[in-house]
Amino acid sequence: GTAFDKPSAFVQHNPQHRSTTALSAAAAATASSDAIQSTRGGGATGFDIPLLIYFTLWYVGNYYYNISNKLALKATGGAAGFPMTISALQLGIGSLYGIFLWLAPDARTKPKVTMDDIIKMLPVAFCYAGAHSASVFSFSAGSVSFGQIVKASEPAFAAVLSQFVYNKPVSKAKWLCLPIVIGGVILASVNELDFAVSALVSACIANMFAAIRGNENKKLMETEGLKDRIGSVGNQFCITSILGFLLSIPFVLVKEGSRFGEFAEAFKTVPALRSNMIASALWFYGYNELSTMTLKKTNAVTQSVANTAKRVIVIIGVALVLGESLDFMKLLGCGIGVGGVFLYSIIDSIVKPKAAST
Repeated sequence: GTAFDKPSAFVQHNPQHRSTTALSAAAAATASSDAIQSTRGGGATGFDIPLLIYFTLWYVGNYYYNISNKLALKATGGAAGFPMTISALQLGIGSLYGIFLWLAPDARTKPKVTMDDIIKMLPVAFCYAGAHSASVFSFSAGSVSFGQIVKASEPAFAAVLSQFVYNKPVSKAKWLCLPIVIGGVILASVNELDFAVSALVSACIANMFAAIRGNENKKLMETEGLKDRIGSVGNQFCITSILGFLLSIPFVLVKEGSRFGEFAEAFKTVPALRSNMIASALWFYGYNELSTMTLKKTNAVTQSVANTAKRVIVIIGVALVLGESLDFMKLLGCGIGVGGVFLYSIIDSIVKPKAAST
């Protein structure tokens, strides 16, 4: 479509610049991650400057990932192109960057995990790869803003899983927030110009994988001594990325393996694919590691505000840059859905004190 001509032209105009920017941003992200880890535990610093820089880089990384990812998908024909190959290679390129940090002198201490630890990490890695691939497919089939609005409803999936699969009851107050979230998504879908059932279904599958991953990760981190053997959040994310990439390969071969020659040719001859795929991989790796570290250093309410603000910035910012529709119904649905998610995140801390005081 013509809406994508301008961004593509910009990226093709200077593909090297975009990739270099992404690489330096990912490097800055990781440096900042290590700096924050070293300041951890000094309670006196509270809301320090590195953390503020960290939040900014997380938002910027997420924003640029969404743009470069969509442009890479567009360059190969969207949903009919190579979404599975691109999503797997994004994990692979990110993993290489993580491995480089282990090998570089004084960059990051290597983990001391055993084969048994790796096997225990496989379910989390599988869900991580599944959530990523399904998200990429959703963004290839429809608009990024629509995919992001659906993905904002992840707490609804997490609530159902917690209640019925993991036997961790969810409060009535939280259940009452879910119709607001789902209503917002429905409203946003009504006039969506790029609406595709496959985009909606894929984003829902991504939510399911992400919710399972969250629960499995909690269980995994309760394994005795595992945290010490992994060593840091950065190491955990790198191991998950490597395993996720390896687990993605069979799916790539089944779905798009027969056309791999076509993809290789496009990678060589289409600058928009090459530069945006490398950039999106590095942005993805950088912002995910940043978000994990940032959320670990903040309380639950701050996390909720941060995630809510991030979604609004990404949904509106990306739609403006990529020329996607932003009509009143879509914005209203987005506002209601994201507001419902925020309410869901903080409702227990609002309701409980009242219950205690009566």
